[in-house]
Amino acid sequence: MLLDRACAGGGWNSGNSVVYGVPLLPHVEATAVALLALQDEERTPIIRASLAWLKQKSAGIESVESLAWCILSLFAHQEPVGDLKIRLAALIGDAREIRNNATLATAILALRCGEMIHPFMVLR
Repeated sequence: MLLDRACAGGGWNSGNSVVYGVPLLPHVEATAVALLALQDEERTPIIRASLAWLKQKSAGIESVESLAWCILSLFAHQEPVGDLKIRLAALIGDAREIRNNATLATAILALRCGEMIHPFMVLR
């Protein structure tokens, strides 16, 4: 079902990929979560296009939560995330401005990728 809902150029949004004949744009967080769910699947053209889309979008993400989900997903797909983690740490600063505990928790998990067991990785 996830593969059926992928947007035309890769990525996912939070619903259908086309509504009333109009293709919808993908969203970073929805794409990251879908790719986490598909991490153990064969790298189909849809998955490869979605990974490429997420990597391309990651360069301009300024949202702590979106960047954190991006890091978690790309890391699970064995993509380099070192530069993204540095940017995320800079965005967080001392974390006093983050009022949402879910955002803070996601950011902490993303910053610890590679240092502890990844909570969303399929263990083989």
